[in-house]
Amino acid sequence: MERKYLFGIEDDGRTAGMVSYFFVIGWSIGYFGFHQPNKTSLSAYHLRQTLFLYLIYVAIWFGLSLAPPSVIQHSGIFSVYILKILITIIFVVLWVIGLTGAANGEQKPIPLVGNVAQKIFSSI
Repeated sequence: MERKYLFGIEDDGRTAGMVSYFFVIGWSIGYFGFHQPNKTSLSAYHLRQTLFLYLIYVAIWFGLSLAPPSVIQHSGIFSVYILKILITIIFVVLWVIGLTGAANGEQKPIPLVGNVAQKIFSSI
């Protein structure tokens, strides 16, 4: 039986890995469009990495938004706004590292979150 691929693109999992780095829509296209018809270890690896990276980012971002002012000082250099900017910069750096690994076809874990993602989402 012949396999059918999204948009007629046939690859070794790199496309699903790279597309998954483009947040919810990209992750959904990578998972349902590329990974489901042609499951590869490379695509599964990067899908797990990105899912955990996004969940951690969203949880920290909204967690800081919901934190009461008494927990986080709102004066001087340290404020929620500055902390959110730092977290976003860290997220973008990790995102670029992951996307570069997916584009090169490598299964190199994203620093800080990669190994944990592989354990938590091992069923993907």
